Amino acid sequence: MLRALHAATRPLNASGVARAAGLHRGTAYNILRTLQAEGFVSYDETTRTYAVSLHILELAYGALRRSGLIDIARPLMHALADAHGVSVYLSKVLAPSSMLLLDWVGGLRPDLHVTVGRPHPSPAGASGVIIAAFGNSSEPELEALLSQVEWYDKPSFPEFLARVKEAKQAGFSVDRGSMYRGVTLVSVPVLSPSWELLLILTAAGHSHDLGDEAVGALSRALLAAAGRLSDSLSLLRLG
Repeated sequence: MLRALHAATRPLNASGVARAAGLHRGTAYNILRTLQAEGFVSYDETTRTYAVSLHILELAYGALRRSGLIDIARPLMHALADAHGVSVYLSKVLAPSSMLLLDWVGGLRPDLHVTVGRPHPSPAGASGVIIAAFGNSSEPELEALLSQVEWYDKPSFPEFLARVKEAKQAGFSVDRGSMYRGVTLVSVPVLSPSWELLLILTAAGHSHDLGDEAVGALSRALLAAAGRLSDSLSLLRLG
């Protein structure tokens, strides 16, 4: 049931959860009430719908930190930040509509509302393009999700799809000031051994410092770091 709520793009009522989880409505309702009492799901009285609560996302964040992931990723992130003069962010993909920021290094924070251990919406910026490129959402689903996310200068949906196609071919995505004014973002996927999108590495820097040559060098360095993280995933306790 938690998987069903996690995968949903919007809160679900008890009947919707039951259908998604393959359970009888009464059984689903009783389990939902228990999960609500334990703080794992939230309930909206107005719409009578359920959603995964922030509490369970915070538990997931703690589990990911204990897995050893941060111990491996942080030296790579510091090396990237120092070599290229950027801030580097590591995020866990939760769903097509959200990510969880696990760690960041550097001095630039384009969005002060995005904090470690808290989910933030997607698809947004370069990381959102990566989720679309390496995830499994359909075009109608992506269009609906994109309409709900704020950008400084949001691309049209055809423009967004063009960025997705380019990211699939190049293996990375670049956003030059359309998510945050004056900020260039470069994102790369971190894939599991079975090629599932698990994590995203993103570098952020002032656009006036990141010309084509600098972005090229940065994207290559990010891809190398993502490759090292991908190679390490099978050794980590991420299950």
